This record gives sequence, structure tokens and C-alpha cells, in this order.
Amino acid sequence: MPLCLSTMTLTGIQPALAGETGSMWQAAMAEANWDWRAGDLIFRSGLDPLDDQIAVAMGASFASVGVLRASSGGPRVVYVDPTDGVTEVMLFEFIEGLDDGGYSVYRLDAATVWDQADSPISYNALLVAYGQPADPYRLPGGAAYYGAELVSLAALGVGVTLGAPDRISTLADEAPNLRAAFLEGWQDHPYCGYVTTKTECWEIIDDLALLTTASIMADPSLRQVYP
Repeated sequence: MPLCLSTMTLTGIQPALAGETGSMWQAAMAEANWDWRAGDLIFRSGLDPLDDQIAVAMGASFASVGVLRASSGGPRVVYVDPTDGVTEVMLFEFIEGLDDGGYSVYRLDAATVWDQADSPISYNALLVAYGQPADPYRLPGGAAYYGAELVSLAALGVGVTLGAPDRISTLADEAPNLRAAFLEGWQDHPYCGYVTTKTECWEIIDDLALLTTASIMADPSLRQVYP
């Protein structure tokens, strides 16, 4: 006889769930109550130490950013992990352990409504960079990526320029500890291979510009949709 589970049976399963499985079930249910859309940008902190330091320097609420995409198993987030590079996880995993104020979601105000089908933004993020390494130096171009850069390039694919670059020297003026962060492992920096001191390396890289999560969040093309 074919196995048939009624709604009552399925409802009865939930209280029996415990530990990690129960937690995942509850996360998925909470997630279903959020009116997400493919292409939404989701911001949070605590993913990348350098992102966090830059956010503090700029007075930003959140440090890192990812792009929501649709999948057969539910919404996923494409983002840059400092160890794994450009990757993706389920939405509930991306926000696991965060309260309602621990993350925020923004949407392109003038974008076509993609609903919960996949969007060009999330498609671009996967097509352009999935599986590529993280960029610890925040350099423009190249095969490695950082979060704000990934999102910016994905948006450019639909004709939208998000955020404006800031010079490293300007950021370091606001937060002197950023200089040490940008110079960490300076001997391996692609631009400092022919110099012999940190000071010389700094004189080379301090004029470089990078995109920040703060500049993307402040872009007038976006509006906040959660919370």
C-alpha cells in the first residue's frame, strides 16, 4: 500500500523533532514568513573580520553582504566566505543565531519583480564568481572577490551601479587600526612584491579604492524591506 501522510500526521512530527533537526525545521518555518525575493541583498556582520573592521570605521550597521537566490530547496544566499571564497548556503543557515536586528535586507527599488523565481542579480553572482577565492587585499578586478565587489558586479549585470568606492587611506584615517589590517601579510601582497618594508607597501596601497558595504547600503537605488 502506498505510504500516505496526512496533514495531522505531519503536524504531529514537528513536536518530536529535537536538537539540530528541530532547529532547522523551526528556522525553515520562520523563513517562510518572510516575503523574500530573489535578488534581495542581505546584510549582516560577523562573517569576515576585515569587513567588520571597515564597517566600524564607517559607522555602518552591518559589515558583509550576500545575494538571495531561488532554489528547489528554498532560498539560498550567495556570498564571499573569507576561507571558502564565493559560495552559497541556505538562507536559514546564513542568518542562524541572529535575532531580528542582526541582519537587514534591501531590494532594488526599480527592479523588475522577480518574486521567488531566480533573478538576474543572483544569477550573475553565481555565473561570474561561484567557486572563486576570497580577496583578502580588496583589489579591483582579478579572479578573487570580496563581498561588496561581488554584489556590485552582479548588479552591474542588470544595469545598476551600487555604491561608490572609498580610498583605503580615507578609511584608515577614520580608524588607524585598519592600516595594520590592510598590511597584514604585506610581504605576500600582489602590489608589494618588490618593496622591503611595511611603510613602502603602505605608500603603494593607501591610494587604492574599494567598495564597502556601507556605500552599497546607502545607495538610493535600494530600499530596506526587512526588518
